[in-house]
This record gives sequence, C-alpha cells and structure tokens, in this order.
Amino acid sequence: MQKKKKVSIFLILSISLSVFIFFHPLFYYKFLDKDLTVINNTVYASSLPDNTFKSTYTPKIKFEDRPVTKVNSISLNILDESNITNVPMLLKSQRYYIPLNFICNKLNYTIDISNNKISLSNKDDKISLTENSYTKNSRTGSLRGDLINNDGVNYISISDIEELFNLIAIFDFKNNNISLLNNSVSIPENSSISYSDKVALIRLEDFGCGGNYSSDKNQTKIKLMANLFYSQGMKYHVSWIPRFKSPTENIDNDLLTTDNITNVGFVNLLDYLINKGGEIGLHGYTHQHDDEKSGPGNEMTKDVNNTVDQVRAIVENGIDTASALNIPISYYESPHYGETELQRNVIEDYFQFIYEPFDSTRNNIYNLDDYHLFVPTPLGYVHNSDPTSITDGLNNDDPDILHSFYYHPFVELNYVHFNIDDNKLNVTYDENSPLQKIVKTLKSDNYVTVHIDELIDK
Repeated sequence: MQKKKKVSIFLILSISLSVFIFFHPLFYYKFLDKDLTVINNTVYASSLPDNTFKSTYTPKIKFEDRPVTKVNSISLNILDESNITNVPMLLKSQRYYIPLNFICNKLNYTIDISNNKISLSNKDDKISLTENSYTKNSRTGSLRGDLINNDGVNYISISDIEELFNLIAIFDFKNNNISLLNNSVSIPENSSISYSDKVALIRLEDFGCGGNYSSDKNQTKIKLMANLFYSQGMKYHVSWIPRFKSPTENIDNDLLTTDNITNVGFVNLLDYLINKGGEIGLHGYTHQHDDEKSGPGNEMTKDVNNTVDQVRAIVENGIDTASALNIPISYYESPHYGETELQRNVIEDYFQFIYEPFDSTRNNIYNLDDYHLFVPTPLGYVHNSDPTSITDGLNNDDPDILHSFYYHPFVELNYVHFNIDDNKLNVTYDENSPLQKIVKTLKSDNYVTVHIDELIDK
C-alpha cells in the first residue's frame, strides 16, 4: 500500500511538471535549453548570468566635469549652403557644438523654450529636448553630447544634430570643414520577434583612432557600413582601443589630451555607430606594449602586464577614457584573447560580459558563475577578403556552436566609395563586398542579431 502511494505521488508530480512545462514554455528555455532563443524580443537560455552584477570601480574622470573651450577656424556646409564661417563653436570631450537656434534656423525648425522644456518642430516632426535626452515623435533616446548652456545660449553637438535631423556629418580634416548632408538611410521597422532560435552576434574588431581609422574618408566609409547594418535592423558590437600608439612612428593618440579635428571626427564616428545599432566594448587600453603598434601588439600575456596592479591600470584607464568621452561600454575583450587566469580574474571585477571564449574548448556561451558570461566567436573572422568561412558557419545549424564572428572594418574599405556632388552624398557600395555577403546570409537564413548585454537572466 505504501509503495502504491509513493508511485501515485511520483506520477502526480511528473504529470504536474509536464503540464507546467507544456503550458509555460519559458520554463524550458530559461532553465533547460542551453541555446540562445528569442521569444517576444527577449533572449533566453539556461546559462545566462543574473542581473545583479556590480562593478567594483567608479570612474575617476566624468563627462560632466570635462572642460568646455571655444573653437575657431571650422567651417560648415549645411545642405545646399556652403562655406559657412564664423559660427560660434565649442569643444567638449572631442565633440564640436554649435548654437541650437542656429541649426534650427538653417533647417527650418521652430524652436520654443518654455516651462524648462525645449521644443523643436516643423511640418513633419516634433522634437522635445532635455539636457541629456530627446523625444522625436514617438521615439526617445539619449543625447550623445548633452546640451551645453553657454552664456544663456544652448549648444548642441554635431553628433546629436545628425541623429535628431537625419543628417550625416562628413569631415574634411585638411580644410577644417564639416558638411551636414541629408542621410539616405531609413529607420528600420520595429519588427517584433515572437520566436527565433537563430541568433547571431556581430563584432567589429580592433577599432581605434589611428592607422586606417584616422582618415576622414575612411571614417565616412565606416558610417556607411553602419548604415548597412542599421537599414537591415541589425545589432552589432565595436571593440574599441581607447588609446592608439605606434612608438616607432612617434604616435601616442590620447583622446583625453589631444584635441584636434581628427579625434573629433573619430568620437563623432563612435556616436554614429551607437546611434545606428552599435554597442561599444573595451579592447584593452592601447592593445600594445613597449615599441609595438596598437592592434598587432600584445597588452596582456603571461609575460606582459602580468601583475594585478598592471591589469587594473589597463582596465581603469580604458573605463576612465570611456567615461570622460561619454561612450557607454558593455563588455571587455582582452587583446588577442591573451589574458592569463590572474588577468581574467581582475577583468571580472569590472565587467560582467567577457567577449571571448573561456577556453579553447568552448564554442558556446559559458557562465563561470552566476554573475559573468563568456561569449566566444567560434565562426572566426574574414581571411583575405573571403567571407566563406563565416557564411558557411551561419548556414550550419549545429546547436553546439554559437553563431558569433568578428570583422575587421578595414577589410571593407575598398568596397565602399562616395563623393559629394551638388551638396548631396553619393554612395557606391559594392554588393559583393565581404560584409554585404555576410549581411545577405544573415537575412536569408532569418537570423536575429542581439547585443551581448541582452544575454542576462530574465
């Protein structure tokens, strides 16, 4: 009798559990399924970390405390009006600012300031502003530069002008000129994802203000790459090297101390990437040591910066730079995935998301504990401009391999061309470029792209 009772209880519990799982499918995806799955625009998996992680560090340098200085000798082209000079201009944290009423007048927007609110409007759009946020029609967001009130005049950054008025800023470093032109990219439709188990992560690699990325033309080309992602509603990541160094060329580009139009163009580019679906992470601080060049060089290995204090200095310098420039960061990637266990343990004090494999045996996300997540890129990267290894990997449905890869933006530069004619930006983007082929594969295979900080337990 006792045995029958135990069997009955077991059957009842089994049936109850089955019914619960059947009627509550999120239970399965949250606790039992290790693969990433998107349900109602939310990412689920059994191995996601808790959302209670707190960094041990508070930045020592803050954006709101950065100095504001006046800038001379920068001319503007705005739509069909060229060579506009003597426009009052300010510089803060590698961003140029011009008077809000000036740009509104040029773009035929009415400006109203009342009840501590700033409202802008024309026949098509209504925009309201606070010091650090905006609402445009029904869309809200954060200003990249915040408004500056200088002697009673409100100034707005070039980055925020681009976003609010659907313009694109084209920098001409040689002539100290910025063109603000109509941006042809359209806002993607807000598509609701009810269910998808085809999830991909994209990362742009080794991105710092030096080499290829200190050219004004190349910075514009990368904006056009961002437009490609944005037009397709794709999310992506940018692994940023905050301080570019090449000692043999006597280059040490510290964005906190070197004020020039090149660095303004680069921070404007970071802002543009953020506004067009990108998420920024730290990729070391200089990604080099001694006489090495940023990018190819090493910054963390068993022989390089191998003490706790040295690692903390690297990580904190990167965080401080991001804070000072108002660049939000969501993950860390060690240079060349070269960190030791000691170095990794230090990084974990500061970051919840480590965008690299936990070890060489892991081809999927891995939570070392309840608070950290390691995200590998098992599909690798594009070699010799041939994206076949990436597209083949995306076409492979192996559930044990995360569909995650990275791409060096310089590979794409030769496939993107533009010119300005009659105050219009004309773009020729080779549809057979490596990135175009990858984007087409992502779309044809119905992938959903996600940001790394969406990989959190709900």
